[in-house]
Amino acid sequence: MRGCFEALTVLALLLVSTLTSGCLGLAAQREVMESWRELPSTFPKEENFGWDHTFESSGIEAADPFQREELIMFDESVNELVINFRAQFPWSSQIEEVIGNETNEFRYVEVRLWEPGVKETGGNPYWEVRATQDYPQTVFVLGNGSFMDGNWLFEIEARGYGITAPIEQLSFHDSFDVYLTITRPCVRFEEVHDTGECTFLSDLE
Repeated sequence: MRGCFEALTVLALLLVSTLTSGCLGLAAQREVMESWRELPSTFPKEENFGWDHTFESSGIEAADPFQREELIMFDESVNELVINFRAQFPWSSQIEEVIGNETNEFRYVEVRLWEPGVKETGGNPYWEVRATQDYPQTVFVLGNGSFMDGNWLFEIEARGYGITAPIEQLSFHDSFDVYLTITRPCVRFEEVHDTGECTFLSDLE
């Protein structure tokens, strides 16, 4: 029944458009087409940033330090911030029992998140974590949905060993993974986006 009604509407529209001036006819057609267009849908979408690394070293020397940083743009639409962190330092607790905390100089992971401009002025990180022993997979849910606008600095410094020994049981590799996820609303237009695609609401404003 609805199909018949729409078909009749189209026929009526075509008839009217042929009997009226060009601009008026196009305006009428546009209004009908707009009424049939599906409304856009809005849903939360995640953006992920971060690193994972497994160290490989030679001899008794620790691997070269791993250092990375990334600027992440925050605006008023960011409503959630989550960080996943894990580190593995095999036998670290046993080694420290023998030689103390000196191993912290060669086996560690330090991660920091800075609000815009804070690091340059000597302030404290918004969030930080340091691991020198095994650190189980941990999820940090940060903030209350209100974050400072601007470029946030996400940085990491880490060092470790990665030894492949002739005897497999003696081999070990330090490793870590850390990922920051921000969530903000994303808009999907049926006639524009492919499946799974959308445009962040902040980009439409």
